[in-house]
Amino acid sequence: MISKVKKRIAVVDADMSIIEPLLAFVKDRYSFEFTDDTSAEYVIHSVGGYDVLKYSGVRIFVAGENVSPNFMISDYAMTFEKLIFGDRYVWLPLIKLYRESYSALTSPRPSINSVLSTKTDFCAYVMSNTSNSASERSEIFDFLSDYKTVNSGGRWRNNVGGPVPDKRLFQLRHKFVIAFENCSHPGYLTEKFADAAASNAVPIYWGDPEIGSLFNPKAFINCHEFQTLEEVARKVQEIDQDETLYRQMLSEPWFPNGIEPECLKDETFSAFLSNIFDQDLEMAYRRNRGRWGKKKERQLHEMWAKPHLHGLRLLRKKWLSAYHSIFSHRKKH
Repeated sequence: MISKVKKRIAVVDADMSIIEPLLAFVKDRYSFEFTDDTSAEYVIHSVGGYDVLKYSGVRIFVAGENVSPNFMISDYAMTFEKLIFGDRYVWLPLIKLYRESYSALTSPRPSINSVLSTKTDFCAYVMSNTSNSASERSEIFDFLSDYKTVNSGGRWRNNVGGPVPDKRLFQLRHKFVIAFENCSHPGYLTEKFADAAASNAVPIYWGDPEIGSLFNPKAFINCHEFQTLEEVARKVQEIDQDETLYRQMLSEPWFPNGIEPECLKDETFSAFLSNIFDQDLEMAYRRNRGRWGKKKERQLHEMWAKPHLHGLRLLRKKWLSAYHSIFSHRKKH
């Protein structure tokens, strides 16, 4: 039995529901001790704030939201952005961290007849929060509702007697599932597509405009292939009324030719993390830890933790600038 190397990790400004499936990519090689010690060797942080600036270790930024990394703060990052930055970055869509749902994408599809036997309803939508999200999320509901009833199982426009306790179980009985992200951005791909796939439904997807390069376009409805959502609704109606066409979509593999792309394989993420953990600690740092790097971090931490002190320093700086400007002008005369 191979002994695992122990790594001390602080989790800061982040949710363990993201961190645990992330570290599962390398659980066969390392064991992890979680600590609140600010001198922890490694720090995994996210979008919850700037307390990470208190920690001195190698910082790895992981985002479950559509937020770009700040490499002045982080040594490494794993987010939705499509970036190339040496060994400091890898694209990690949230869909990969929902392992149970994602496994449906890599498994053989069930028999069509067994799937059809469960489909008693037209379309499902589970959404609860529309604040600060794209208008497309409500528009698609309205367009499809003009054709047939769309069962809304979230808090938003709920029409099934209250929020459903089990999203997948609710979606299972529907032929179609609306899988709309809260915004459209290249690379921003959350669990919504996988949840629909795991329900053996045809996903109606909007969000990542590049999703057609990852998944088989014959297996789902990619809204980015249409000019308007009205056209999408008409396409859904066409498929709903043509059993042969619907059956064909249910028979298609989720990935083109049934092959998972390299960028989504577990090995891609395990290699990225292993590269970080395998280096000698001092060699693993990438961020600027020199004078100016430390100065900018102090400024950011003051803005986050001591806003009044930061404001006073800015006021003092402006006052000194005005003072020198006035007196230097007088000397000229």
